[in-house]
Amino acid sequence: MATPAKPKRGTAVAVPKAKIQLPVDINAQMAAEIEAFKGRIAAPTGNRIGTDEKLFTLPNGDTSDTLSVIIVDFVSYNAYYDKPWNPNQIVPPNCFSLGLEPAGMVPSENSPEPQAESCAACWANQWKSSATGAGKACSNTKLLAIIAPDDPEAPIMLLKVTATALKSFDAYVTSVARSFQRPPYGVITEITFDPNLKYSSLRFGNPVACTPDQMALAWSRKEDAMARLMVEPDVSAFVAAAPKAAARKPATRKAA
Repeated sequence: MATPAKPKRGTAVAVPKAKIQLPVDINAQMAAEIEAFKGRIAAPTGNRIGTDEKLFTLPNGDTSDTLSVIIVDFVSYNAYYDKPWNPNQIVPPNCFSLGLEPAGMVPSENSPEPQAESCAACWANQWKSSATGAGKACSNTKLLAIIAPDDPEAPIMLLKVTATALKSFDAYVTSVARSFQRPPYGVITEITFDPNLKYSSLRFGNPVACTPDQMALAWSRKEDAMARLMVEPDVSAFVAAAPKAAARKPATRKAA
């Protein structure tokens, strides 16, 4: 995976870094996290990675059609917009929710216009609620916090998994847990695009077990990753739609 270029610096004395140590009970903790992931795959600011035109665009401008990364953590993100997507006019969502388990998500108290008390009961989260087709009016996605596997100083980057790729991601996490007995941060993941689709839809595969040093690196970044994932969208610029005027009845003439 390409990483942002580092600025040149003057000569400096190298200071040895303390080696990161995994907790003694790491196997037990990973087993517990695997159980937690099952609920998280059932029925923010940061360095974001673009996915237009079936190319990953890294924050430093580098592009690639494949990423080999460690998925440090992930969350579910639902967002409802009452206007069609316009790339030239980015607006905040009317209602949004961030959470670990999709089944228990509720609109954020900071949502400008909450649509329901829970995402499960929301009209916009039902199939055929979209004005343009059989999908949902509310977009169900996941946000991944990822790092390069061999660069301790690499920044945490965020990658969005759209609705068309959720099944692939959920199946992949389940497969890794079954085959490796590890959560996603215990393997190096290859992320590509589905070659059979015209639009960009992510696919996950070819897991390779992390070395102890790589897993220790991922473990050390978990707190920072979750902090970035749970950053809510900026809704300060939200403008509520003007209420529709009541239809006027045509004037009637009085009889002479």
